[in-house]
Amino acid sequence: MKTVQDICTLLESVAPLAYQESYDNAGLIVGNGYTVVTGVMICLDVSEPVIDEAIRNGCNLIISHHPLIFKGLKNITGNGRVVACLVKAIKHDLAIYASHTNLDSVLNGVNGMIARKIGLKDAEVLVPNQPFNASEPYGLGVVGNLETAVDEDEFLHLVKQTFKCQCLRYSVLTGKKVQRVAVCGGSGSEFLNQAKLAGATVFLTGEAHYHEFFTEGQDILLIDAGHFETEQFTKELFFEIISKKSPTFAIHISAAEKNPVNYL
Repeated sequence: MKTVQDICTLLESVAPLAYQESYDNAGLIVGNGYTVVTGVMICLDVSEPVIDEAIRNGCNLIISHHPLIFKGLKNITGNGRVVACLVKAIKHDLAIYASHTNLDSVLNGVNGMIARKIGLKDAEVLVPNQPFNASEPYGLGVVGNLETAVDEDEFLHLVKQTFKCQCLRYSVLTGKKVQRVAVCGGSGSEFLNQAKLAGATVFLTGEAHYHEFFTEGQDILLIDAGHFETEQFTKELFFEIISKKSPTFAIHISAAEKNPVNYL
């Protein structure tokens, strides 16, 4: 039998909570660590449909990428998504755990998974953090190399197909071959200059602002593939981590969760 704390410890052996950014709220958000786990539901964001799905499938632990509680709550009155989810989770004795920027920061975490999906080799951390007794480099973003250089158009189609994007936003094509690529899933456009310094000809992220598409001289191809799209494989990553060490209970990847952004 595995407890909630056992699963928390397992996830933190891969992505220590000490690696999270100062503004973050990763860790056990709701629930008792001593509760025996009956099943796990994996998602990017906790919502009422995900909680209902967990209840239907006999799961009493939800693992999410984004923390349900990100900012301080002053009351729990039942209004709004966060409070409604908290109330429902507590009523049904569900535990909720988040692994967020700490999982972004390990080489084999969120960005490492993106690198795997698009075929990057020799991956390394793009923006290293200062180590404190860390056994390996950690930080945000990843940079690596395609095995074979490709045209920009071919790489754009690879990204669109891999992440099942309904559309891509990208800057002016540079005319360069694509081989060295930097990635940062979710909201990572602030690391555009670090991508250039790392020698990347492409920077792939999930959110970019209008003025960033000028890319300071247009010497790098900036691609905005969508926040949900770039982080969707985090659910697969959670499944891999947990199933390798805890195969004794059901692990479900949420089917109820949908991209909250719609396209016309």
